Amino acid sequence: MVGLTTKQKEELNSAIYEYLIKHKYPQAASVLANEAAISASSQLKDILERKWSSVAKLKKEVDELTKQNKHFKE
Repeated sequence: MVGLTTKQKEELNSAIYEYLIKHKYPQAASVLANEAAISASSQLKDILERKWSSVAKLKKEVDELTKQNKHFKE
């Protein structure tokens, strides 16, 4: 398994922070901000939810293509 780059980790931490703030988990957001050295200005607007939606769509496409591939092999 390949790990995340430093920039990807920073973006993920910022996205999680933004999600926690948006969904009213201020204490968790504060702890994360302190632990991960996140500044409030580094928020990414709804990036975590958008990426999660993209992953779900891609998974659906992969599942459909896997079914097609299996059908063609038969």
